[in-house]
Amino acid sequence: MRPTTSSHPPVGRRELTTVVGITVVFGLVLALWAYVNPSLHGPDELANVDAVIHLAMGQGWPSAGDLHYLQGLLAQNVPAHLPAAVDRPDFAAIVGDGSEDTLVNPMSQHPPTWFLVQAVVAHLLDFADRRWDIVVLGMRLVDVAVMLPVPALVWASVRRATRSPRTAVTATALLLAVPQLAQLGSSVSVWVPVITAGALTTWLAVRVLTGDRSWWTVVALGGALAVGTAMMAGGVIAVPFALLAVLVARNGTGALGRVLRGLVVLAIPAAMTGWWYVVQAVRTGTPQPDPFPAVSMAWPTDESPAPTQFAGAFWNGMSNSFWGLLGRYEWPLSSVLVDSFTVIALTAVVWGGTRRTADRRTMLIAGLFPATALLVVLARDWATYASHLGVTVNQGRFLFPALAALLVVQACAWRVLVERDVVRVRLARAVLVVTPLVAVAALGLLYSGSYEELVFRISAAGYRTLAGSVPYGPLPVVALTAAVAVVGLATLVLAWLLAGRPGPLRRTAPADSTAVDTDGGAATDTGTDDTRAAPAAVAASSAEQTDHDADHGSR
Repeated sequence: MRPTTSSHPPVGRRELTTVVGITVVFGLVLALWAYVNPSLHGPDELANVDAVIHLAMGQGWPSAGDLHYLQGLLAQNVPAHLPAAVDRPDFAAIVGDGSEDTLVNPMSQHPPTWFLVQAVVAHLLDFADRRWDIVVLGMRLVDVAVMLPVPALVWASVRRATRSPRTAVTATALLLAVPQLAQLGSSVSVWVPVITAGALTTWLAVRVLTGDRSWWTVVALGGALAVGTAMMAGGVIAVPFALLAVLVARNGTGALGRVLRGLVVLAIPAAMTGWWYVVQAVRTGTPQPDPFPAVSMAWPTDESPAPTQFAGAFWNGMSNSFWGLLGRYEWPLSSVLVDSFTVIALTAVVWGGTRRTADRRTMLIAGLFPATALLVVLARDWATYASHLGVTVNQGRFLFPALAALLVVQACAWRVLVERDVVRVRLARAVLVVTPLVAVAALGLLYSGSYEELVFRISAAGYRTLAGSVPYGPLPVVALTAAVAVVGLATLVLAWLLAGRPGPLRRTAPADSTAVDTDGGAATDTGTDDTRAAPAAVAASSAEQTDHDADHGSR
């Protein structure tokens, strides 16, 4: 008898509605963050805005190290509270005659692509005659819009890799448990399109890895790499992962066909953006020149780099700046929370990878993406430590383009670690409760750090500071907060029900076929009533067997 259950269960209305709800909540949280966070207080936001304004003023893109901050804009980067919104001038007033400071803006090490896009946004907002913080808010909201596809891409990637709607929805909700992603995604940053391009690359690569033979997918994968590399050299981190996914894909095209597809994946970004890095290499000797002069310090004769000291700094810096180092890398989340999340995630991957039923192939290939990012940061920071006698690690953002791949690895690991369906339901629901609590706590940290002198409270003085600081007063804060609460609660209810909804009975299938378990993943016989279908029940009701639940689909 031929199996009637697809290895990739259809998407039901409830699942789709839940994913849309998570996406809307994600967008609303980012919009609220963009509005509440004081202007220029995002990670490296001053440098990004300054680069945009240089281009908006009609200036060319200088060589690395030759871009200097506009003196008037640099003066707005105050360490404490900004002046009241009504007292802030327009960009024409703060730029003045275009005087520049001697301080180097490092953004000139990147291609000008995204800065040109934001310069167009600045012109559409009539930046010269509009208050400067309103222009910054407009550019922030453009970045929020660019981030909006990320939840859907995470969901599609995890669903394709695990064939489990429950796992995919839960993994998508985990995006809210990474406050630094919201902090960066709601700021003016060249990293934003790279993050979205990385999520798109992950989805397309997982499709190829799991049997998609379409040439359109291959071309789109090359295009996603081209988008990432057009923004910054950090986009190159995705190339080894994408190439390996194509070369080891089990799609029946043969070794020669896979090599040809791999060449196409490489050729598209090479043709579209490779010329920029070739020109940089010819001019400076490196594809991404350092905007700052090379400076090194010699270690004392009785001292040398200490790997243990570096390892401690690297662990703390990477984990803090990945999960949440808010403001201008000023306000970390609780170290207990950060270390717990990090240890749990790493333990799950290692432990899950050792299980006999683990999909190690998918885990290893998807894991190459974040592993490449980690190796790049590790090499850069060790070189800094060895030549400068110290290191400050805040490059957790390098993992964000690979976040979808990280969640694929996590999903594959947890699928084999938790086999009983009842435990999977409890775990998914626990995640659905914890993630919004983390997001709320992070927003509280942002508010307290920005308006309450880092005291966790809502005082009259803090409220007045907020009301006078945000661009259009407190009403949008109230509206966005209410929208997050209402949509978030409705989505939580949908996701809660989706996590516990029983799937249809499994179909009879030949011994060599892959069945689909109660939440849409590969079936694993654990010897429990939670996953074992009763043969008598299967034979008793053929009508029930063929009911895929039009509202939900196979799970």
